Amino acid sequence: DLKPVGTAQAKLHALALENKPKNRYNNVLPGYLSRKEFIAAQGPLPATVNEFWRMIWEKNVQTLVMLTRCNEQGRVKCEQYWGPGTKYYEDIIVTTTSEIQLEDWTIRDFDIKNVKTTEVRSVRHFHFTAWPDHGVPETTELLISFRHLVREHMNQYSRNSPTVVHCAGVGRTGTFIAIDRLIFQIERENIVDVYGIVHDLRMHRPLMVQTEDQYVFLNQCALDIIRARTGNNVDLIYQNTAAISIYENV
Repeated sequence: DLKPVGTAQAKLHALALENKPKNRYNNVLPGYLSRKEFIAAQGPLPATVNEFWRMIWEKNVQTLVMLTRCNEQGRVKCEQYWGPGTKYYEDIIVTTTSEIQLEDWTIRDFDIKNVKTTEVRSVRHFHFTAWPDHGVPETTELLISFRHLVREHMNQYSRNSPTVVHCAGVGRTGTFIAIDRLIFQIERENIVDVYGIVHDLRMHRPLMVQTEDQYVFLNQCALDIIRARTGNNVDLIYQNTAAISIYENV
């Protein structure tokens, strides 16, 4: 049912002659534009790294989430757009000031300087490394914990500016944003509607949450979050019980 959702929207800018070479995939094109909490980006290409950093600066981004490795299964999924040390991207100078490598993710801090204004800002880079392309992480707990880490930083530093989330394309990016939304839905409204969340995401960017595995994983995340909650929330309504029972039968 979700397959055609969002695909008919105008893609005027993505299809413009001067922008066509900037698309990593010719079937994953940005559509509807609006001011939201996240910017869902593709993994930068060698020719778009400068523009990627220009976007970070223009949107005053302080939280940056990367959900792919630069190389996976012998294919380049994303151009490495940071150090070590200091790198120059036209008017933006990026210096890696710290890097903490953990088993499933790496956290980096960047100082980014605008050459024209000499202003310096800080950006924290949350790089999740345990997510296979087109697949899902080994456990829901991993990604839920990572989301809490990212959200904590967003709440402190990114209340007035968007957070950039990217993988190579749309699958992992859409899944991460969907997890963030479903957690809020459970916590604030005591309901969860995985289908509705994915439908809404696809009205902003076609193909968000790209594979059946990723969609099933979202349902499993919802189930695990609900199970982890204490007795005062047992009246939570689950709006997609059929998907969960299918998953458990599998």
